[in-house]
Amino acid sequence: MKKAIIMAAALGLAACQPAETNTAVEETEASNAAEVVQGFYGAIAEGDMETVASLLAEDVSWSEAEGSPLAGGNPYIGFEAMGAGVFGPINEAFADFAGTPEQFTTEGNRVVVEGRYTGTQRETGEALDAPFVHVFTVEGDQIVEFQQYTDTWQWRRLTGTLED
Repeated sequence: MKKAIIMAAALGLAACQPAETNTAVEETEASNAAEVVQGFYGAIAEGDMETVASLLAEDVSWSEAEGSPLAGGNPYIGFEAMGAGVFGPINEAFADFAGTPEQFTTEGNRVVVEGRYTGTQRETGEALDAPFVHVFTVEGDQIVEFQQYTDTWQWRRLTGTLED
């Protein structure tokens, strides 16, 4: 072991020392990313689709959880595709639908949000109560990528798309 350390020192290697980072820049980037994502959830809650659209990059890549009844168009590219393939079908299937964020974790330009979906299936009156994890990538002041993770079995059961 001692020989390995001496050899590393002789070669000028600093394998055990972390690379220097500019923490002020990273903290500013993380703060901005968190603000953008929090603004997105606030605009959704208020039904302010103009603000929602402004927070999404024109070519945002939006992916629903694998196995979800809404994943057929993954990745949805752009706001219009998301509206037609995700938000429209959710609104048709569920009354009082909400995606409520509970915890935000930010690293650089990525924001991970843990929360719950709730709503009432319009035809059956059954309750939706499913956990979610959303992963956002933010560049500048816009969301450029979204990945959802959720209880797809519950979604499929409530939307009638669960295969036996």
